[in-house]
Amino acid sequence: MTYWTSEDNVAGKTGTALFIILPTIGCYRFRINEACYMCAYPTAAPKVKWSQEAIVDYVREALKKIEGKKGPFAVRMFTSGSFLDNGELKPETRRKIFEILAELDEVKEIVIESRSELVRHDAVKELAEIVPDKHFEVAIGLETANDDIADVSINKGNTFADFVKAAEITHKAGAKVKTYLLLKPIFLSERDGIEDAKASIIKAEPYTDTFSINITDIQKGTLYERLWEKKEYRPPWLWSAVDVLIWAKKKFPHKRILSDPVGAGSKRGPHNCLTDYDRAIGRAIKKFSATQELSHIENLNPECREKWGYIVENGLLDWQLVTW
Repeated sequence: MTYWTSEDNVAGKTGTALFIILPTIGCYRFRINEACYMCAYPTAAPKVKWSQEAIVDYVREALKKIEGKKGPFAVRMFTSGSFLDNGELKPETRRKIFEILAELDEVKEIVIESRSELVRHDAVKELAEIVPDKHFEVAIGLETANDDIADVSINKGNTFADFVKAAEITHKAGAKVKTYLLLKPIFLSERDGIEDAKASIIKAEPYTDTFSINITDIQKGTLYERLWEKKEYRPPWLWSAVDVLIWAKKKFPHKRILSDPVGAGSKRGPHNCLTDYDRAIGRAIKKFSATQELSHIENLNPECREKWGYIVENGLLDWQLVTW
């Protein structure tokens, strides 16, 4: 069973998020050998196909984790693909899940994920109308607003124009937009990764209600892993994430800026100098994400910051680094 809870920001307030990985067949692009270069999530899809009824029952089972507890709660559902893909979840399955969530007063926020090309007005509108009093977001993996980086470094299969179209459809259908951005795709220096994230935030801001800064980690069986093993790619410095988060929140104070530094402080995850303090910075980022209070990340111990600053200032590429 893959579901868990964590302190998080729930419709603008500190609360608890319930994360549910739905056992669908996974992303269609993975099945046609066109997966994003950093993504191994579809490999976690079940080997035996679940029935649609079993998936609904799975959601009911997951919701028991917050039963009788104090909210507010967010329910964030992932499918290792797209919630709006009829090949993964049929329309009636999506409706049943939302009807269940509509009855739970303590659930204030619902988030689903979808690729841009699968966002359809009728599908989003139908779900938005079931939960009119809840904060309902469609999370879209833009990753970068630079089409060249999206193609060469990510293999996204989408353009910025595709994202804009999907975001406009989502808003017209009555839902909000969460935009996923990837901090430091492959082939970018640390400096370029920071600059790309900031440029993407500026470009996507008019179409975005919530930003989620996804700090790259190394997933097994991916191109990112192969380059990492050859020491041609290093996951982002945690200082880079802190820099982007502070900048974004100050520039757009009314936007929700979220980040969950998966694997923080490990070689495969975002890290600074791989000391115990790295994990403390990871916890500080999560606390900022839950509260939206910059005080959690503005006055951190500057351990290893000078080394990071030198790398950023000189635009060093990962293969040029003597130590990681």
